[in-house]
Amino acid sequence: MRGRRLTLAAAAFVGMSALALPLGASASNANKSTKNCTSANGVKIRNNALVCQGLAFYRGQTMTIYNIASIGGPFDDLDIAAQPFLQQFLGVTANITSITTGNSIPGQDALASAAPNGLTIGVLNPLNDASLILEKTPGINFNPARMVYLAATGPSPQPLIATPSSGYTTFNAVIAASKAGTLKTLTQNTGTANTLLRAWFGVMGLKPTWVTGYTSLSNEVTGLVRGDGPMAMVTLSNSCSLLQANQVVAIATNSVPPLGTNCRKYLTGIPSFKSLAKQYGTTRATKKLWSTILALDAASGTPFVTQTSVPGYKTAALRAAMQWMFKQTGFISQMEGFGLNPTYTDPVVAKTDYQTTVALGSSVICYVEGTC
Repeated sequence: MRGRRLTLAAAAFVGMSALALPLGASASNANKSTKNCTSANGVKIRNNALVCQGLAFYRGQTMTIYNIASIGGPFDDLDIAAQPFLQQFLGVTANITSITTGNSIPGQDALASAAPNGLTIGVLNPLNDASLILEKTPGINFNPARMVYLAATGPSPQPLIATPSSGYTTFNAVIAASKAGTLKTLTQNTGTANTLLRAWFGVMGLKPTWVTGYTSLSNEVTGLVRGDGPMAMVTLSNSCSLLQANQVVAIATNSVPPLGTNCRKYLTGIPSFKSLAKQYGTTRATKKLWSTILALDAASGTPFVTQTSVPGYKTAALRAAMQWMFKQTGFISQMEGFGLNPTYTDPVVAKTDYQTTVALGSSVICYVEGTC
């Protein structure tokens, strides 16, 4: 156990420091009057009437944070890391509600359809959603681009891991197995890792036998350990404990996580998307494909959102809380302990990243679908 529901009250407290808030259109031009106030834990807010109005609303309220996927997965980890900091800054009681079925689709639908009163927030699964939209496969029943974005994390590491007995101890062994026609890989039919993995292997011309049918990331991990197949691409949040126990080895990764991230040492010195792009993106056509893979990975951070019609003053307070949270050492260390990327992305960029994912994904979606 990783001490998952850790309360970080002491680590989250910041004294009477001021917070400068570039909060986007909903909290800038509309903010005509000057007003100072403090957050529930004493952070000074200067010259921002909208944030102050929002903080007055939130103090003493009860908030719901949706975990859109399996308990113990990366979305759950992110919610757990955020919970105590949002409580302290806003003065709310924040409860996590988990909807663990359907690979994040029912959870996202519930989040999007919640009453737009500013008291329900959660995260999106943007790369998966964009993939389903481009595939014209039934998925979420709302447009993620119309949600109110609050902030986003940086893209989290998704290492390609293999069981020690598989013979896949290096990525060159994976390439050799593909040439021999013996390559076999576990994956789900949807999800961020599935999208990255299929696009990546497709661009490289690797043709595995796909072992699918897993309804959640935790089920896929169980299948790998059980021996359903030799290899899978699994977020570091879920593969770190396996790496530490020598149950798997990491043979490649989308990215090397920031310094301080738990299990980072296992992802240094192995091929990454960047190094593979340099090695294999040697023609104009392959350079373009690899640039798309890198752009999709860069846009695969996890955005916090709320509903479209939430009033601007509430959005302003939520964005202020997020901006403060991402600066706290307690939040950063909790995220790193979970193997997640604690890098802050502002809401405007987070929304643009999603739109970029949809735009760029059309050039590699045939690899995800298996049609090219």
